[in-house]
Amino acid sequence: MKAFALALALGLTASLPAAAQTDPDWRLADPEDLLLIEVEDGTIVVELADWIAPEHAGRMRQAARDGFFDGRSFYRVIDGFVAQGGRGEEEDSIDLPQYPVLEGEFTVPAGSVTFTPMIDPDLYAPTVGHVRGMPAAMNDEGSEVWPIHCPGTVAMARGNDPDSGDVEFYIVIGHGPRHLDRIMSVFGRVIDGMEHVQALRRGNPAVNSGVIADPDARDTILSMRVAADLPEADQPHYEILRTDSETFAEAKAARRNRTHEFFFQTPPPVIEACHMPAAVRLLEDGE
Repeated sequence: MKAFALALALGLTASLPAAAQTDPDWRLADPEDLLLIEVEDGTIVVELADWIAPEHAGRMRQAARDGFFDGRSFYRVIDGFVAQGGRGEEEDSIDLPQYPVLEGEFTVPAGSVTFTPMIDPDLYAPTVGHVRGMPAAMNDEGSEVWPIHCPGTVAMARGNDPDSGDVEFYIVIGHGPRHLDRIMSVFGRVIDGMEHVQALRRGNPAVNSGVIADPDARDTILSMRVAADLPEADQPHYEILRTDSETFAEAKAARRNRTHEFFFQTPPPVIEACHMPAAVRLLEDGE
């Protein structure tokens, strides 16, 4: 359990026996909300966020079930920014009448979600915190909430028109590009396999905005599946720490106040929402 306690403090994924799922501070992820993106390096697991972008989450389920992403690639990967895949750009781009553009889904009424604030101020928003494990922000009036761009955030790419997303998506792989908050439709976050995202081959950001020119140099999306569509015995089961729980509050306080003797110079008691993702644990049957 020491390893899991460390993972909790760091917001990482850990494995526990299936019997652990009785803890009320944790919620079981719905298999219908889990996208399994298979790449050569391993499986990237995304939890979809219907609370903020139901149409975009639904589009990703639809396209995954259609097999649209299978054999496509992460063709634009910029170190410290995003890994992007989908329909492609320029000569790679194709017409997709089966996936008409979606109206942007950028914010939701604050009353429609449970928003748990952080303590410290933020540069990009009046208040930051979490909703269902995702880092999020709230406006001055306390009337609107939106997810924020942190490592692992998954959103739909688009053109200049705010309502132009279809099946072109990206995963944040570097520092939080918070300038994209409220102007991109965030529909999920990576809850497991972020190391596989980080292993994707990079493009040169100075050449065609990071598009990898040689198709053979791109990482292929071997498959994308909705976990609920797998045989029950093959479905992964994840629990996510409730961000309105006392356990999460204690984990935030521990990371905010670093009192371990390792810190011979005590850092200021500050923590950002992006640095405090909700912990995730994979339940393993039979252990």
